Amino acid sequence: MYEEDEFRALLSATDVPPTGVDVARMLHAGRRRTRHRRLAGIGGTLAVALTVLGAVPLALDPTGQPGPATSVPASASASGVPSPGPAGPPVCTVTALALPPEYQAWKSLPNFRGVEVSTADPTGRYIGGHAVVGQNFIPILWTDGKPKVLQIDPTSASIDAINEHGVVVGMSGGSASRAYRYQNGKVTMLRAPVGKTWLFPHPYINAAGDMVINAKPQNAHDDDSRTVIAMWRAGTSSPVILPLPKHTGVRGITDDGRIIGGVGENGSSHDAYVWDQKGNGRKLTGPAGTTTNATAARGDWATGGSWREGQKGPTVMLWNLRTGEAKELTRDLGTGVNASGWVVTGIPRGEVLVDGVALALPPIVAGGRTRASSVADDGRIAGDSFEGETSVPVQWHCR
Repeated sequence: MYEEDEFRALLSATDVPPTGVDVARMLHAGRRRTRHRRLAGIGGTLAVALTVLGAVPLALDPTGQPGPATSVPASASASGVPSPGPAGPPVCTVTALALPPEYQAWKSLPNFRGVEVSTADPTGRYIGGHAVVGQNFIPILWTDGKPKVLQIDPTSASIDAINEHGVVVGMSGGSASRAYRYQNGKVTMLRAPVGKTWLFPHPYINAAGDMVINAKPQNAHDDDSRTVIAMWRAGTSSPVILPLPKHTGVRGITDDGRIIGGVGENGSSHDAYVWDQKGNGRKLTGPAGTTTNATAARGDWATGGSWREGQKGPTVMLWNLRTGEAKELTRDLGTGVNASGWVVTGIPRGEVLVDGVALALPPIVAGGRTRASSVADDGRIAGDSFEGETSVPVQWHCR
């Protein structure tokens, strides 16, 4: 599912289609380390990717204060998206996110590895991230730029998705991970479906607060035929099973309740799909000779990847769900999209594409690299700015 799709984007020697399953128990046990390695921008071979490596140590601005904003012209523009007007394309400015007071204590821990951004809501008001201590995450939620450490689980918790009302969802705990909801200061641990306690890779949420995730038995290993799609209605803690086809892998839920993902067999997603909650599906077509998977949707747009036999890695796909138009963009995997069709790409680059061209996201420190995690409808982008091994959680405003 999610992690293995991104592994395939990472592995330059891999010529197989996008997967439809998690990488069995290895990815279930190593999902925290996988994400930290991915955010640090580490590439490599299949042997490297399938070895659960330790995270790269990161350091942060010791002041914990927002840095000065800088700007450069973006390298692309598109109709219907934020722009400064007729004078030119969007201009992006960057500001470091403030760090919580706990940061000073974390710095003294021998296994403290830094702070990173993981996601944001569609409005850009709410940004989720985490401090990395050893192989565990301490979740941090920024609301209008103000950070707060969430008390989700004493071991570890990730913030994986946020809706525009500030409802946070993610995975908590160690090896026996559970899905949770954080809403109005209250944490609710969600019951797994009976006999399907392996939840992966993480929950997705829409504006109404409905959540979906893939679930299978703990001993299912690579048997994706035993995967079901579980949904928790807003405010509930017990799931219902959606009547979607076998070999379905979910990757998101739209505000109107549609489910997006892929269908395939033998661990691979062959075709991207969008379904209603009764199981009626519509295939999202790709170019001839490709297999496809949909990984995110917002408004009229969906993104994901297309794979060709013999091609090393995926190509970003952008679908218009209203017109049915499909476009291939650049070589990478689309992992997020906003209501104007701006696409966030996955590893190793973490770019934002407008009309298929990457925005120029300025780093905090001149000459540093950047990695975007999400893009809001108004052009705000959340992610990290790197200078060597130093990571600073940031937000860009692109208008």
